[in-house]
Amino acid sequence: MGDDDRNGNVVDALATHIVTSQDMQYTGLRLVGFSNRKVRKAAPLTNYRRFKSQFGVSAATASRVYADLQETAVEEARINGDNNQLRFFLMGLHYLRKYPTEDDLEAKFNYSNFWARQKVWGIAKRIRALKVEKIFWDNDGTGPWDLSVDGTHCARYEPQHPEFSQDRKTYSHKCNRAGWDYELGIRLHKPQLAWMSGPHPAGVHDITVFREKGLLDELQRRGKKAIGDGGYCGEPKYISSYNAFDNKGVRLFKSRALKRHENFNNLIKQFGILNGVFRHSRERFAVAFEAVCILCQYRIENEIPLYDILIEDVVNKFRNNA
Repeated sequence: MGDDDRNGNVVDALATHIVTSQDMQYTGLRLVGFSNRKVRKAAPLTNYRRFKSQFGVSAATASRVYADLQETAVEEARINGDNNQLRFFLMGLHYLRKYPTEDDLEAKFNYSNFWARQKVWGIAKRIRALKVEKIFWDNDGTGPWDLSVDGTHCARYEPQHPEFSQDRKTYSHKCNRAGWDYELGIRLHKPQLAWMSGPHPAGVHDITVFREKGLLDELQRRGKKAIGDGGYCGEPKYISSYNAFDNKGVRLFKSRALKRHENFNNLIKQFGILNGVFRHSRERFAVAFEAVCILCQYRIENEIPLYDILIEDVVNKFRNNA
């Protein structure tokens, strides 16, 4: 009998295609065009940087994701590992990281446009499906303050409006053009993405999304509070933003929480599919954004953890700077 997953389902599946980080790195670099000689003669740090540049995560993190896709209890995410699936998996990571055109995909991987498109989006959908296991909100907080919240904007092509040259509902003041918005919530006391809501038109105000798309209701149900930036003024009982009457310790705590959240946003924007102008539909943007968030959650678990903002840490820093 296997272990229980987070939702109580019995998991008997084990990875049938074990790939070490060294093999993942070698296979990935060869796939994107590095010669055997270049890979073998390069310093370890050079190959490490090459792999992250092409695939967005380290080879060790990619190996963990690939194993989890084989072992998951989520049917929509599971793959049967073999050399072909490994190739498609790496193609999917490369697509999210670099966002090449379909013609560039065909040239790099020697597949037809149709076949390459099917494979990379198929992998993105499977990674996205892992959110059932990777994005969660446990009832393990130590106090009322539980989340940092922010809206992340990504540029998109300008949609046609029946009357005007620009649709104000889609305009992003962050991108200075049409965009999509995702509301993200990150736990304050541990590095865990706990809430995703979107995609919403980027012209909708942050506080409106907070009130109407479920997070306010969820905080009320849990009896918890969040920290946000100035765009979240209006619901002080459940989300706190800048307040001129805060003491220095509280201001430091809020500042650190929001900077930590911004660090996660910066990880997201390292993937080209979210850092440029998105070329596809709203449905595919949801797939891409949530798949990237899953990969970034893996990164903060395995590569670069978000720094702690515990109250004790903030108090100590405040005392030292007093």
